[in-house]
Amino acid sequence: MNNYDASGHKVGYSSPGLFGTMNHYDNSGHKVGESSPGFFGGINTYDNHGNKTSHSERGLFGGFNHYGK
Repeated sequence: MNNYDASGHKVGYSSPGLFGTMNHYDNSGHKVGESSPGFFGGINTYDNHGNKTSHSERGLFGGFNHYGK
């Protein structure tokens, strides 16, 4: 899956990892982070050093609510 900025320029890509994770890479192919499933259907996001940067939870009416750290 390719990642784009608000102007439509490609800034990186994501690929599936182990156990339901997604690995995120910049345009040069360097790993910049990872997302993994959390409890109750949420998603936790980590930087390339393993520090948690954000999490997302399913909203009451469908979508996702995104929270920093």
